[in-house]
Amino acid sequence: MLSLFFVPEVLSPQTVVTGEEANHIQKVLRMAAGDELLLADGHGAWGSGRISSLSKTEVLVNVATTGHQELSKPRLSVIQALPKSDRVKETVELLTEAGVDRIIPWQASRSISKLQNDSMAKWRQGAFAAAKQSRRFCIPDIEFSYDVSVNNGEIFKNSLILTCHESASAKLSQVFSDPMPDALEEIFVVIGPEGGLTEEEVAHFHAFGAHTVRLGEPIFRSAHAGVAVLSAIQALIGRW
Repeated sequence: MLSLFFVPEVLSPQTVVTGEEANHIQKVLRMAAGDELLLADGHGAWGSGRISSLSKTEVLVNVATTGHQELSKPRLSVIQALPKSDRVKETVELLTEAGVDRIIPWQASRSISKLQNDSMAKWRQGAFAAAKQSRRFCIPDIEFSYDVSVNNGEIFKNSLILTCHESASAKLSQVFSDPMPDALEEIFVVIGPEGGLTEEEVAHFHAFGAHTVRLGEPIFRSAHAGVAVLSAIQALIGRW
């Protein structure tokens, strides 16, 4: 499996890799001229090629093959209640590996952690590293934009919303018992904090047509619920 590195643009026939990615190539992996690797711009464009030369700050790659990975429809988005601070990295890694397209961290009523000035940077860096590790050409979008006090109806247009709650009677699989409509553009998964969603929060998403579902009998940690739901969805809609 070829190592993946992100660059601003994938150009042919030559692309220059700089910064931390160049440092990783040279000092961590100790790659040399002639070694083959993958490049991507984080938005779907990718290329493969071989290193032609290295300097202290740059790696020059001769790109032999290029392509573009289109996002699959429906898009998979997770509205993730802020986990404990020591669980953020783990949460982002698991969601990214499970194929999430967009992560929307939100301050739920029972979230222990609070948004900090560097929260956006930490979540985005986590998504970058996880996409690189899992060989994803598209880095998940991170959007700190959700507020239950605002009418969010517009973002849920042509979408399916799944609110995960341990007291729900409906199974996740029941929602997918019928074929998904062709017009479906996005599936939203709502994950609560360790203390669970409040009745008001469940009602908030229900007002936009959300299905409240449970994930079997065991109770997942907030940081782990998303990967379980996304994995199930990927199988139920035929991607896995």
